[in-house]
Amino acid sequence: MSQLDLSYEDLEKAMINELDKLCDEGLYKRGILATSKGDHVTARRMRFIPHGLTLYAWTDTRTKKIEQIKANPNIAVVAGFIQIEGKALLMGHPLNEENTEYIKAYKRKLPDIYENVEKSTFENSSEIELIKIVPRKISMPSLENTFSMDILDINKKEAFRLVGSDWVEAPAYRE
Repeated sequence: MSQLDLSYEDLEKAMINELDKLCDEGLYKRGILATSKGDHVTARRMRFIPHGLTLYAWTDTRTKKIEQIKANPNIAVVAGFIQIEGKALLMGHPLNEENTEYIKAYKRKLPDIYENVEKSTFENSSEIELIKIVPRKISMPSLENTFSMDILDINKKEAFRLVGSDWVEAPAYRE
């Protein structure tokens, strides 16, 4: 197994394209959010709206995931074959003025679902919380090389391709 340096900008663009493609195909059908509090970890399907590398989702304010995010904002997301490690930020109601970026992204990505389902939900419920997921590290199988994993370390602004079937031994894949 080997580790190859990649262009950060090129891999970032490829990952944004993959997230957009997944959104077009129904990212909400394949996106899983994992949260934890203490020793208890839960995972559930969510409808994610990508805006660049950032993901947004909303939930009822009374759910366990809100309690878990308040206790531990470190989360993981799996969307298709993309794995994201990041931090969840609670942003208030989706229609709050500071969340216009999310509403614009939603209308652009899934206009029919927004207009026919979500808009009414948002307007008629005050018990909704927007979750903004800020990624730290994103990985996905290489689009160019079988048995390879491409990793974007956002905090370090580094990009790697791990070539080989045992990725766990590569330095970029470990903490």
